[in-house]
Amino acid sequence: MAEGLALVIEDSMTQANIVGRMLKDEDWDYVVARSLAECHEVLLQQRPNLIFVDVFLGEDNSLDHITQIRDRALDATIAIMTAGSRDASVDSTLKLARSTNVDYVLRKPFSRQQMRAIVESAQADASEGRKRKHALVIDDSHTVATLTAQTLSDNGYRVSIAHSMEEALDNEDIAHVDLIVSDIFMPGMGGLQGIRVIKSTWPNVRILAMSAGLDARVSSDRATSAAMAAGADAEIQKPFRPVELINTAIRLMAS
Repeated sequence: MAEGLALVIEDSMTQANIVGRMLKDEDWDYVVARSLAECHEVLLQQRPNLIFVDVFLGEDNSLDHITQIRDRALDATIAIMTAGSRDASVDSTLKLARSTNVDYVLRKPFSRQQMRAIVESAQADASEGRKRKHALVIDDSHTVATLTAQTLSDNGYRVSIAHSMEEALDNEDIAHVDLIVSDIFMPGMGGLQGIRVIKSTWPNVRILAMSAGLDARVSSDRATSAAMAAGADAEIQKPFRPVELINTAIRLMAS
């Protein structure tokens, strides 16, 4: 029995079959719609768990129709795909796609690993009967990032990890994050500047800053106070217990 049903909205059958083969490898069934009109016909008859939408469908830009697709498939996970066009670069198209109410934004070509992450997330949402909140953990310590992510995942979040602020900001999915848990002291841009950028660009994203201080030069209290001044919504000092993290996250998401 298939794990789920995906709708692939793509005017190129070659591209649709590539996506379809990836889905079949994950034990998913799929149906192809080559236009927005065909998409709406499918949605009248079937209820896909997952929808892949190419941005450019002939003369149409599907970004203008995402709201209609969402209204007809309220429970589906939606992923936007693009390789750009003659008139628009991939980066400019992805920037526009970030503003839509979708769950994933994919730069073509994308990997089987990316596909697996999406279908696993869609399966988890379906089994829980709801869309999970998406948390992004940013920490240059792989150990801290993994443990923090595991705590959030164990408490019902869909979790992504970045090991630098630059990596986080370069990820097409950052606009679709509900909660960011970020270290303050990291190589490169670091947490303070990154928090300012995130809050100025995506003011509705909730940010939880965490720090153990910086050697003997900056205390944990001073570091987290600076993060609050930069725009963080709450702070937590390392090391913290899992229950402290979750209780703080619950308060943030309820505010």
